[in-house]
Amino acid sequence: MGQVVVSVDQLTKQYGALRALDGCCLQVPQGEVFGLLGPNGAGKTTLMRTLLGYLKPTSGSAQIFGWDCQRESVRVRREVAYLPAEAKLFRAFRGAECLEFFARMHPGGSLTRARSLADRLGLDLKRRVAFMSTGMRQKLALAAVISCSAPLVILDEPTANLDPTVRHEILKMIQEEHRQGRTLILCSHVLSEIEEVCQQAAILRAGQVVHQVDLATLKAVHRMRARPPAGWLAAAANLPDGAKLVDRQEDHWTIDLSGSLEDHLNWLQQTGWKELRLEPVGLRSIYEIYHACSDS
Repeated sequence: MGQVVVSVDQLTKQYGALRALDGCCLQVPQGEVFGLLGPNGAGKTTLMRTLLGYLKPTSGSAQIFGWDCQRESVRVRREVAYLPAEAKLFRAFRGAECLEFFARMHPGGSLTRARSLADRLGLDLKRRVAFMSTGMRQKLALAAVISCSAPLVILDEPTANLDPTVRHEILKMIQEEHRQGRTLILCSHVLSEIEEVCQQAAILRAGQVVHQVDLATLKAVHRMRARPPAGWLAAAANLPDGAKLVDRQEDHWTIDLSGSLEDHLNWLQQTGWKELRLEPVGLRSIYEIYHACSDS
């Protein structure tokens, strides 16, 4: 891991008996698109608001670019462009006035770039916010946030209320910002979006990071379900390197295969596995494992 942009250590936020964050630990490397996953109520929004100094933690600490998120929150916010899950815009403003306001508010704001992104998203900037659809307001907020040159961008559900074509365009923008060297945190319920644009992802549950995954490594893993060769009893003694037993039943085994898929297929053929089904593991498999573990 290179330089760390966001460092969270044992961060806890308690509201009476409710712990929205519970000893949360997280590190986000510089120059990556980092995905943050979790069900509603997992603590994602609380974590983002605490990082920006909007909420005071009960205990623990957090830093962005080495700046303490509580004691130096104003300095932290100079380095961050943030899109909340429910962005509030001035309803009496026209679209162009909104972009101008936000470009002036942030030291990294750029009205020229904001207008360019709005045009790319097909926005009518002459229309008042009050008369915009929910999707149009979302696109306006995205243009304001992404156009800012802050080195860290935090996007909370950026594609909510958008049609598939616009969703695709937003993901392209995120990838473009990544290629420019910016660090982005993407909070989303859409696993396919995280898989498409992120290099790493963390799963948040009940205020804790329960798992962190490298997506490049994950994409190299395939899950196999097949009938084992006759007489196989000791899985560990028979499986080759790069093969991990996930589940064993009398008639079918489930095994994760990492490394050279060609070598694994040759081994499967030589050892006589039957009724073989093979597919990429994918983020959904990992998410469902930790979601189920948390519910049990």
